[in-house]
Amino acid sequence: MECIKCKNEMTKANLMTIGGLILESKTNSIFETPETSRVEVYVCSKCGYIELKATDYKKF
Repeated sequence: MECIKCKNEMTKANLMTIGGLILESKTNSIFETPETSRVEVYVCSKCGYIELKATDYKKF
């Protein structure tokens, strides 16, 4: 993945959180089940920019 700030190649990294990093869709009712996706993290070693990417983005 290319950095949008400096065009350097970004490296996949891990963001350490308890239970992992999950993206969840907003629901209109407590009876709806939200869509979820894992999140990939990329970091630029040149400028430090961080990019987050949903792995299951088509669910949204």
